[in-house]
Amino acid sequence: MTFRRPPACRKVAALVAVLAILAAAAVPAEAATKRRKKAKKKPAPIPEVARPHDPFEVTFPTSDGVRLFATWRPSPAGPAAPAVLLLHAFSRERRELAELADELAAKGFSTLALDLRGHGESVKKGGTRIGVSPSLQTSPNAFPRDVEAACSWLRPRSSHIGVLGLSLSGNLAAIATATDWAEAGVAVSPNADRLAPLAGTRPSTPKGLLVLASEKDPGRAESARTLDAAGLEPKAVALYPGTAHALELLRTEAAAKGAAFAWLEARLGPVSPPPAPVTAVAPSDPAPPPEATATPAPEAQRP
Repeated sequence: MTFRRPPACRKVAALVAVLAILAAAAVPAEAATKRRKKAKKKPAPIPEVARPHDPFEVTFPTSDGVRLFATWRPSPAGPAAPAVLLLHAFSRERRELAELADELAAKGFSTLALDLRGHGESVKKGGTRIGVSPSLQTSPNAFPRDVEAACSWLRPRSSHIGVLGLSLSGNLAAIATATDWAEAGVAVSPNADRLAPLAGTRPSTPKGLLVLASEKDPGRAESARTLDAAGLEPKAVALYPGTAHALELLRTEAAAKGAAFAWLEARLGPVSPPPAPVTAVAPSDPAPPPEATATPAPEAQRP
């Protein structure tokens, strides 16, 4: 007598066999995945970028150990002069602000042009090299600490402090005035949406802030109005035709640059322009003394 399995039993047996095959196949696949993870290469190190020597270079640390690099151009008046902290846009660096620093120096200001962390030469935290990351644009523990450290470094070296920030750094200028790190600020083409995340738990209501933007720079005219509306007096906002953004606005719109300089002069007190260089003039030859005239000796009188 031949025993036949019912059809249902045969189906169950077939299913069990398929599952056993799949399980057996999964084991080597899982092992292969682990091997690939172990063999995954570490990210390539961020390359060093050679830069020209800066005779005015200074360095100082942040509260979390980042070594910041900056260009310090002190006024001949020394600590009696006000200073302006210059902040580049995101993914830029301090060296492109040299022309702006020269113009402010001609008006008697000291200037400190800063490389924010991850930019330019400010790329070391302890022994670790750091790079530009999008997360820096909203972190309250990154760029704001750089600005706080720079303002603290400037405090004993200047009478008053102003901050001029481009694009994202316009929000840093606003934070500097809100926290009393600086007495005045200029925000050029800021994105107001970044202000609250960057400030974190710090005060974020600017005071003594001038906001500049182009009318057709996408989103920045509205941001300028928003930032101005949120600020305390003294405050001002100015919009200009065109689409120029950040540093390009100051380069191409003379009225914008003039407004920025006038605002800093008004808020930071009187500024004495540096003395004009004195050209040494060789003294002229003195006139020769008059020739001596011989006087005849008197004749001896006769007795």
